[in-house]
Amino acid sequence: MSLFIGDRILVPLDFSQDSFNALDETLNYIKDPNKITVIHVLLPLESVDPGVIWSTLDDDTRQRNIKNTFYERYPKSLVDNLNLVVKIGNPSLEIVDYAKNNNIDLIVIASHGRTGLNRFLLGSVTEKVVRLAQCPVLVWRDYHQDIESP
Repeated sequence: MSLFIGDRILVPLDFSQDSFNALDETLNYIKDPNKITVIHVLLPLESVDPGVIWSTLDDDTRQRNIKNTFYERYPKSLVDNLNLVVKIGNPSLEIVDYAKNNNIDLIVIASHGRTGLNRFLLGSVTEKVVRLAQCPVLVWRDYHQDIESP
């Protein structure tokens, strides 16, 4: 029996090591990259951001930079059939909306395992996705990293 069911799997990527580990494990289990969509959500630009004020940065440039950075780590030859989507907005809502609108069967999302004040201040995208998603959500947490930390 496979833990990964269905033909449409969504893996949110925030470029943290935990999210890369979740994607790597998903790629190990799912031999067909056509079934996997990677999503990265950029926060909207503020009108007071220096790049906006000086007209040196826009959403298209940011999306292109994300794709270039992703393909530096995962060469196109390795993930040629992998679907990479870059959205702009609230991360948890964009992930849930994408999953709903594209009939995603499973979301595999990393958890950083923050607790206490850090979790309160930073919020938890993973927690919101788990609560709001209309499909199963597999939360990937690297327990080996927790054990090795002092």
